[in-house]
Amino acid sequence: MEKSLLSECKQSSSLFFFALFNLFHISLGRWVSSARIFLSGFLPLLQHHQRVRNQDQTVITNTEEQEEEDQYDYLSREDAEMVMRSLGLSPDQESDDLQERYSSKEMSSLFEEKEASLEEVKQAFDVFDENRDGFIDAKELRRVLTILGFKEGSYLEKCSVMIRSLDGNKDGRIDFNGFVKSFSGKAPKGLKMSISRAKDMRLPLMNLVRLKGTPILEQLHLEETLLRASSDNWCIVNDGTNVPTIVMGLSGKPSQLLEVGPVVKDRIPVIKRFTGGGTVIVDKSTLFVSLICNKDDVPSVQPYPRSVMAWSGSLYGEVFEGVDGFQLRENDYVFGDRKFGGNAQSIIRNRWIHHTSFLWDYNVRNMAYLKLPSKVPQYRLERDHTEFVCRMKDYIERSDFVEKTVKAVGNQFAMKEVNLEDIDSYAKGEHVKSTRLLTVEELREAMSGTAQSA
Repeated sequence: MEKSLLSECKQSSSLFFFALFNLFHISLGRWVSSARIFLSGFLPLLQHHQRVRNQDQTVITNTEEQEEEDQYDYLSREDAEMVMRSLGLSPDQESDDLQERYSSKEMSSLFEEKEASLEEVKQAFDVFDENRDGFIDAKELRRVLTILGFKEGSYLEKCSVMIRSLDGNKDGRIDFNGFVKSFSGKAPKGLKMSISRAKDMRLPLMNLVRLKGTPILEQLHLEETLLRASSDNWCIVNDGTNVPTIVMGLSGKPSQLLEVGPVVKDRIPVIKRFTGGGTVIVDKSTLFVSLICNKDDVPSVQPYPRSVMAWSGSLYGEVFEGVDGFQLRENDYVFGDRKFGGNAQSIIRNRWIHHTSFLWDYNVRNMAYLKLPSKVPQYRLERDHTEFVCRMKDYIERSDFVEKTVKAVGNQFAMKEVNLEDIDSYAKGEHVKSTRLLTVEELREAMSGTAQSA
């Protein structure tokens, strides 16, 4: 019986995986084009599991098996309507009304045909690969089955059988190459979603750029370019910047915000960024997350600072779920009453950027370069820098923070990773460049002005 079950699984497992990942994508609305693939894979799946249940009940002869196969090669009108209705799909408007029953070929012919792309298959693989180890095992398959409401999700052994049918090296797992090869020459036919339904369900695309140790000046130049010269949404995560650097808001004045003498003496770079906000000193212990969005892709957010801040607070609420004391407080992210994340924004026409520097850790000596600003949050209560801020490392692991942030953004966008070297192709045309490194002369002039006023 096991041999028979494996044989049948080898014929239908690839279609099964395609069916599942398209159902998953359809339900989330991430990939409109994925909807094309579902139906012709779903029908053999229903037929296959019906045959398996019958085999457990009785032993049938070859003749009876053929008759049974013929019988289950059809899907009733009621079942067809149920499948289509549950997915929000509509048949071709030029087709006749549904028949009383359909064969797999007849049902597939109601819809347009198109093969799945490699990118769609990779997205499908990532859906199953929960722990991101590059493999799909029976437990991960069962998780997706359970989420989608398939009864097979209750039986780990059934999931193991399906894994084994596609497992080339018999280690109980499927890697991406095996996942792709299992579909070779078997690309299922697609189906059609109504355009209005697809538009309502589609999640906007968010390009994800992961950086590590990129100088903050380079990062800010990149962000300004993507805000002004790209029409895409972007999430930029930079895990630290190698050189300690002071970053000021666009209207910041060194004489008012910095201890200019020590800054010049120690040759600390000072940058004026293209966004507003306060002054911060960053280094390898600072984590940066920047979100650049089109207004129309986040319709719940009005293009005003307060609305953007409220949205970001909700997003990071997911990241720090279960961490005591996290909240958005007067434009800062805090644990209790101690700040660990500072924000800045820029809003132009139909686009905006919200970027944050998170204090994973900090050097107390570096805090001495910053003056206490004249305008501070009310909850600060005149505390100095070391009493006002805290270290994020005391609350969450560094890698966990990064991955949870990407996941939280991915709950609202369809994520696509983009390499740094490929970004130039997304930026079109010239743009105003506001971010700049202050010269030593400018800093000395500020120091001179401070001395004169004293």
